[in-house]
Amino acid sequence: MADRSTSIRARIGGVLRARRASAPARVLIVLLLVVPTLVSAVYMWIMWDPELYLKQIPVAVASDDVGGVSDGKAQNMGTEILDTLVSGGELQFHRVSSEEAVRGLRESRYAFSVVIPADFTRNVLSVTDPVPQRARIAVWYNDFNGTLGPAVANSVVADAQNQIAATIGRGYASQILVGVNSLGAGIGDASKGATQLAQGTAQLADGSGQLSTGLDQAATGAAQLVAGTGELHTGTVQLADGTSQLVTGTDQLGAGAVQIRDGVDQVVTPLLDALEPAGKFATDLTPLLDQLSKNADPDLADAITQLKGLITQVRPGDPDSIVGQLTQLRDGTKELARQLTDPKADYRAGVLALATGATQLRDGAGQLGAGATELSTGLRQLADGGHELRAGVGQLGDGATQLDTGLRDGAAAAPHITDPTTSADVIAQPVTMDIRNQEPSQVVRGGDRSHKDVSRGAGPVLVVMGAFLAAIVLWMLLRPWRGAETGRTPWRRSAGPLLRASAVGAAGVLVVTALAALYGSSVGWSPQQWPAMAAVIVLVAAVAAVTTQLFIVLFGRVAGSIAAFSFYMFQIFTFGGVFPAGTTPSAFRPFKDIAPMTFARRAVIRADIALYDTMFWTSIAVLLLMLAAAFALMLAARRFTSTPAPDPTPQPLHPIASSA
Repeated sequence: MADRSTSIRARIGGVLRARRASAPARVLIVLLLVVPTLVSAVYMWIMWDPELYLKQIPVAVASDDVGGVSDGKAQNMGTEILDTLVSGGELQFHRVSSEEAVRGLRESRYAFSVVIPADFTRNVLSVTDPVPQRARIAVWYNDFNGTLGPAVANSVVADAQNQIAATIGRGYASQILVGVNSLGAGIGDASKGATQLAQGTAQLADGSGQLSTGLDQAATGAAQLVAGTGELHTGTVQLADGTSQLVTGTDQLGAGAVQIRDGVDQVVTPLLDALEPAGKFATDLTPLLDQLSKNADPDLADAITQLKGLITQVRPGDPDSIVGQLTQLRDGTKELARQLTDPKADYRAGVLALATGATQLRDGAGQLGAGATELSTGLRQLADGGHELRAGVGQLGDGATQLDTGLRDGAAAAPHITDPTTSADVIAQPVTMDIRNQEPSQVVRGGDRSHKDVSRGAGPVLVVMGAFLAAIVLWMLLRPWRGAETGRTPWRRSAGPLLRASAVGAAGVLVVTALAALYGSSVGWSPQQWPAMAAVIVLVAAVAAVTTQLFIVLFGRVAGSIAAFSFYMFQIFTFGGVFPAGTTPSAFRPFKDIAPMTFARRAVIRADIALYDTMFWTSIAVLLLMLAAAFALMLAARRFTSTPAPDPTPQPLHPIASSA
């Protein structure tokens, strides 16, 4: 391999000497050979169709839609749209919050993000409002996650936009057109109803006239009722006064009856007590007198008869006797006094109840009079309102007639859509996609999409790709080791030239990388912390120089350059700076995990946004490990292989190599 490389170098050197080409000319020839090859290879890689791997692209979808109300029903179109997108399965969708969708895109967790705003449903439903609002869906890109990410996603976004807009537009356009038809039919029905209203108001006018007449009669009767209740109240007042006088007279009679009772009791009771022995004697004497009455002596019989008459007057239990009459006189005066004075007695209780009832009747008659007065006033007001109602019904009849005429004219002039479905399809799409790029790599110049300028989003790609491309070109011009082999041990003798050559190569790559970063800064790339970014750029340049140098050491100048260039092309395809994550064919995906450019890109992006998380430090550790591993492999290859034969070419390819 070394002999073949030396032979090729000798031939090229001979051609250059023959043409007496200068060192810049030789560099120019190398660049003219490499750069077109690189451009052609990149173009061929870009021709790969990434849409075949869309299902592996992580996409964040979020909805802040608060919903709206349509026909009295709550509706949330944002949720419905996300359900439709996720169920389609065209991409690897992740339903997250809107904050996570934007933050996760910036932190490279998603290829792009779709966010539905809070007013989405309200704006869609505003299609019938006087000032309708166009509904928007925000689509976020970030060219840090692949400069071709927007191009890959545009077709998917466009299809989704067409599907969403067509669905919403067709549904609501149909509602509008059906509503127009319903409006015409409703105006016709309203016209018929207005005709019935006009007829009904004529009948209402007749009824209101009768009502007004009846209310006048009722008001007159109420006035008469007021007069009658006044007379009734006067009578009840007199009745209450009479019953009050009756109670007073009863009290006076009761007092007199009590005196009579007491007087009779004082006279009759002793008398009855005195006659009681005579009564008992008469009772005992009666049988004897009956025996004596049988005597034939007329004088004796006459005397016995007179004696029996006297005995009968004092006999107890006989109501016709003097004792019975005196007893009745005493008991009668007691009952009379009780009836006149005892509230529980029938007469006294009746008189008191009569007095109470008369008082209540008097009060009720007063309330009845007041109510009759209010009734009369209300009926008079009602009669006046009836007159106004009669006049208003007349005006309502006139208005109903005018309404009937106007609705008939409106029904005739209202539009009627014969094919709502076809008409709905031609209504403009109500939804637009609001495209936003967190870090655009290109911006349209002057509104002409055919003219674009490089922008800040290209910064990380320029740094990473520039570093590794510069390493390939430089190692085509430099030797993989430099200076004499000096040292006490074979390892030190092998490491010295490698270290010197690596330092020279890393310095050259760092210069180109710094120029790429400077160019990125000129187009707007502005990392949050330039010191940290500078440290990462130095590390990336060193890794690019040493890992590319490894191919030259292992395979020689020609084969190593070809191998390094091929590996570089695989890295472009897989490292995520051009094509978004997930679009790499399965056969080439292993290159992503062994490609230094993958971890260089991650470290640069994390340093750009000052996010020093696990991914950042992992990337830094992997780059350092690759740097150490590449140098260890070169050292081993240098140590355990024979020393290359001297280069027979008198002049080196580059002035730097003249001292090697």
